[in-house]
Amino acid sequence: MEELFVLSFSIPLVGGLILFKLDGKKADYFMLITVILATILNLIGVYDFWVKGMPTVHKTLISSSSFGEVYGLLIDPMSVVVGLVVITAGLLFMLYAKDYMSPENKEHPVYEGKGRFHAWMVLFIGATLAFIYSSSVLQLLIFFEIMSLACWGVVSYYGGEKAKRSAYKALIITNFGAMVGLYTAVGIGLTKLHDLSLFAYSGLDEHLKLIVFIAVMIAAFTKSAQFPLYSWLPDAMVAPTPASAFLHGAAMVEMGVFLLARFVQFMHPIPKEGFYAMASLLIATQIICILMYPFQRSAKRLLAYSTIAESSLMYVALAAAVLGMKTGLQASMFQLFNHAYVKGLAFLTAGTFSYALGTLSMDKIRGLIKSPVVGYSWTFSLLGLAGVPPFAVFFGKMAILSNASGIEKSPLLLAMFVLLLLDSAVFLMVALRSIHDMVFSEGTEKVEITPAMKAAMVALLILGIVAPLIAYPFVVKVGW
Repeated sequence: MEELFVLSFSIPLVGGLILFKLDGKKADYFMLITVILATILNLIGVYDFWVKGMPTVHKTLISSSSFGEVYGLLIDPMSVVVGLVVITAGLLFMLYAKDYMSPENKEHPVYEGKGRFHAWMVLFIGATLAFIYSSSVLQLLIFFEIMSLACWGVVSYYGGEKAKRSAYKALIITNFGAMVGLYTAVGIGLTKLHDLSLFAYSGLDEHLKLIVFIAVMIAAFTKSAQFPLYSWLPDAMVAPTPASAFLHGAAMVEMGVFLLARFVQFMHPIPKEGFYAMASLLIATQIICILMYPFQRSAKRLLAYSTIAESSLMYVALAAAVLGMKTGLQASMFQLFNHAYVKGLAFLTAGTFSYALGTLSMDKIRGLIKSPVVGYSWTFSLLGLAGVPPFAVFFGKMAILSNASGIEKSPLLLAMFVLLLLDSAVFLMVALRSIHDMVFSEGTEKVEITPAMKAAMVALLILGIVAPLIAYPFVVKVGW
């Protein structure tokens, strides 16, 4: 089982490097073979893990007397369920990318350099999976930085001043988070614990736990684009749409949540002061997103603010976990899994606007009902993100609200729950306006996309409904 998971991230890491030397159809085929093989290996590993009763497997691969565990593998319900959503969503995004990155794309035709995009994306997938299965803080730091580098690669892909500026902004902000957060955690591990294993951090005293928690929270919040360092994410929408889908649905943003969840899990209990620092930033983030929704005219920027808000909701669940509620940790991972497919569908649908119509401006797009797959995908993804049943995000939000008993410990949790409901209501109103204007209206020629693009979107729609059934058996096993 362990070898299967190691291969599932090692193959993309190696394959991504090879893809820099390929282009055209050779790059397409090699990319698909690489990602499909990694997905198959991961799925077999998940099945084996489930059959064996979901045990926690921790293996130290490299250690030293001075640093303790340097490199290891951690397979548990949290890493397996998050790894599952990353690899399955990543495969569908890359299937879509094969045709999206082509000369037929009206907004951004691609004639050469396709292998470079595939290379960054496959490396992104490999680094994300390696990050998830890491058992030492040094590993988390290394793969955190590789993800930031891959993000720079895809955001800057189209070239031009705007793309380059947005790419460096994303790189600098997330690297700042790594320097403040993970470098601090590594430093304390080396000087106080003489061990970099996640398991060792429970041995810190309350003062050092609080320092590590606040530092890692900064790293996580930069990755997830939370207040005050959130503006890099809407700017990063200059990236090709399959990359945007992965950034928002299954990689960078969610990995910030996963990072903080790991430290909450292994350093439990966290001093209550950490909750107050977290809550103040989350409340500010939620308010900003609620105010920004009505003013967005670009489909991808609207979805970007939705991602910031949805990540904030995952952190609200983690805030409940900081107050001592194990169900908060479980709800956070549940929402992470449920959100990925619905958000991925929304972004791939927005990508069809760019591909077939040459624009992302929602004011210029009309009559999508003439193209049923595109029209219904846009409708269902927006309703799903607003938290309308039967889509998975509804169940994720209900899981977060199920931690209402934590209100007795802090009224700030009540404020965050109220903002969760307000965010859903405002986004639903914006979504209904968008659906009315863009889908059920006259105008705009039919949106023509390839069978592979349609297949990826239909698969995401189905997964966006059944995701809770897949995730639930795993997340209920998540604990301290």
